[in-house]
Amino acid sequence: MVGLVVVSHSATLAQGVRELADQMVQGQVQIAVAGGIDDPEQPIGTDPMKVMAAIESVFSDDGVLVLMDLGSALLSAEMALEFLPEEQQAKVVLCAAPLVEGTMAAAVQAMVGGNLTRVKAEAEGALTVKVTQLNLPAPEIINVPVAQSTVENSEETHEIRLEVGNKMGLHARPAANFVRTANQFQSEIRVRKGEKSANAKSINQVATLGVRHGETILITAVGADSHAAIEAIKQLAAENFGENEQVTEPEVTEMAVLPTSKEGQLQGIAASPGIAIGPVLQYRPKLPTIVRETGKDSRAAWQQLQTAVQTAVTELNAIQQQTEQQVGSEEAAIFEAHQLILQDPDLQTAVQTILETEQINAEAAWHETIEETAEKFAAMDDPYFQARAADVLDVGNRVLRHLLGVQMPSLEAERPYVLVAADLTPSDTAQLDPARVLAICTELGGATAHSAILARALGIPAVVGAGHALADIDEGQMVGIDGRTGQIWLTPDDEQIGELQAARDDWQAAQQVAKAASQAIAHTADDVRIEVAANIGGPHDVDVALSFGAEGVGLFRTEFLFLDRQEAPSEVEQLAAYRQAVAGLGARPLIIRTLDVGGDKPLPYLDLGEEENPFLGWRGIRFCLDKPEIFLPQLRAILQASVREDGTSANVKLMFPMIGTLAELRRAKAMLQTAREQLQAEGKLFAADLAVGIMIELPSAVAVADALAAEVDFFSIGTNDLTQYVMAADRGNANVAELAQAFQPAVLRMIRQTAVAAKQANIWVGMCGELAGNPLATPLLLGLGLTELSMAAPSIPAVKAALRNWTVPEAEALAVEVLGLDSVTAVQSHLEAAQK
Repeated sequence: MVGLVVVSHSATLAQGVRELADQMVQGQVQIAVAGGIDDPEQPIGTDPMKVMAAIESVFSDDGVLVLMDLGSALLSAEMALEFLPEEQQAKVVLCAAPLVEGTMAAAVQAMVGGNLTRVKAEAEGALTVKVTQLNLPAPEIINVPVAQSTVENSEETHEIRLEVGNKMGLHARPAANFVRTANQFQSEIRVRKGEKSANAKSINQVATLGVRHGETILITAVGADSHAAIEAIKQLAAENFGENEQVTEPEVTEMAVLPTSKEGQLQGIAASPGIAIGPVLQYRPKLPTIVRETGKDSRAAWQQLQTAVQTAVTELNAIQQQTEQQVGSEEAAIFEAHQLILQDPDLQTAVQTILETEQINAEAAWHETIEETAEKFAAMDDPYFQARAADVLDVGNRVLRHLLGVQMPSLEAERPYVLVAADLTPSDTAQLDPARVLAICTELGGATAHSAILARALGIPAVVGAGHALADIDEGQMVGIDGRTGQIWLTPDDEQIGELQAARDDWQAAQQVAKAASQAIAHTADDVRIEVAANIGGPHDVDVALSFGAEGVGLFRTEFLFLDRQEAPSEVEQLAAYRQAVAGLGARPLIIRTLDVGGDKPLPYLDLGEEENPFLGWRGIRFCLDKPEIFLPQLRAILQASVREDGTSANVKLMFPMIGTLAELRRAKAMLQTAREQLQAEGKLFAADLAVGIMIELPSAVAVADALAAEVDFFSIGTNDLTQYVMAADRGNANVAELAQAFQPAVLRMIRQTAVAAKQANIWVGMCGELAGNPLATPLLLGLGLTELSMAAPSIPAVKAALRNWTVPEAEALAVEVLGLDSVTAVQSHLEAAQK
């Protein structure tokens, strides 16, 4: 980490600057001071020996940045450099930045791992915010001739011009992928559109550039890894910034061209098709007025804010996973962008600056910064980017709720309802139950708002931008809405209700025809039965999964029960959730995966400790085996869920994650046997023949698959983790994106080896990883020997359609061909050419 040295004529001033910086970075950056001279009569001055000693005290191979106040401070710093060994001189840079602001900015950048060039650049740009706020001309930077580090001189610069092909430009989802990629590198990376420039590592700056379809951007990277950074960004752009090219966004409906409202009606913007009639539920959540309080401890306020932000990020991660299961990864990416907004380095620095300089309370500092950021989006000319202001306010208010200790009102109701609100945030929308919410009506918003996108994905009719008259509708009042035309009937009479019901019936009939193919049982062209199931994140996802044609649940993630709380769920609470899912599925199978935490899935009340590499550490079954107080209640609940409350058998199966050795499997089965014995002693019912399986997601499990298969009833291959571990490639690291693909020949051979071991042991093998939901891979997986595929529910219709095009012998021949290929590109090209 880069070290800092503060040189001042005043020892008191130098100490004060260090104290400010220490409060901002919580002592995580080494900062030394060289202030004043050792003369009680004349203490004001600078001493080269003090400067040299300060540099040596914080020196490392990452380098040292020296910041000075005025006059002889520069001369003393230059002289101190001359006393240092040449190899150290090369890694020390003198900086012309303002002492206080420069030190603050440099400390923050050093804390987040910036290299010496980046730390220096941040320090020298520290006055930008103040200059902009005061509407002053940018100051001319005087280049001081000082000893430069060879680190800095050796920094390379690379750049690339790209034309953005995404239909909606660099909106939240592709912008999030872009920012995540940029943050994988140490280099300073800027993106320019015309005269506007932005930090490529800041989601807010990139989004507020307003890059549209067809526009050209210039990306410049400066640093030792700049070439690799540009290559990674080039590859990302070639992949449409990670966005499915077939994903389309609706055109913005301008209010000016909407039909005029009639008596008893309101006219809004058609945001999600469908017709509904039902009672109104008014949703009007409000936060308390934020009071600005001065004289606060900035360090305590910063810590309070960081805790709230981290809690919000954890919540958003859970919402992202839930949304991915309900409506797909494209829509779920909205919440990855939301997490990046909260962790935006520019946003964080702005809040830190306010806390340090104005010493106000955390709530006020955060609120003011979020409002300012949202206003930048709202002021943009493009309606699509204006709608992004709602995303900023959504994540900002989520943090404020934690700071203020405020709970949101419930969206639960005894009967189905039409939800009416001033506006609806994406996170609110994502958690709506389509079985209870008949329709959505909002005063504000547009067809391209993320809440509207999510409503369409959930299949909930929606009319937005209908105006403030919605606030006057009484709770429980019957209304009718047409999400195709944007019309709202406030007090429909019997004749209008009849017409709406007829139109609704016609609409629903058309939808049922469209869904009929997905509801049919999955089979191959030669009539071999293949089970196509859904991955879900909670019992509320069952209805959505069934609506897409799921024939069961191949992966029930139980982590949702352990999130957003201060202690683990009880056995009774877990059993209720599992039985709720059982009730929704009827006779269909439900595979419940035991708790899988660690790695990228921490829980606030379970201390997993700090690990150098959590993906290779104490996670999954490893954690559970060491925590029987967590694991046993879950096993007991799953066992009891295998029998319904009326005593009849339920189609429940249990699956252990992250099994890597035979010893781990046997320990898990022994724990399960302990749970059986406990329940039997208590006289509680459970299925004696409960099927037990494991996830195959570690190379070691593939290597001993024959031994594991002898002790379980089924395998389910988790390709996300299997790919990561086989290729030693973090799937979130853009540098190794090419490696972290399930079409890698090595991964495909692992899948084949697993399937062969399962067949020899006479057990079935399925897949619940992302590859299972890719219709391009469907015939290959069929040919490799898989008989069950489980995926995000929206992928089911396409996978079923792909299965019906292939016979098993054809698929097996295709698999033989593919296993002989030597690259991801060759595999993809071959599968694309073979599509029917």
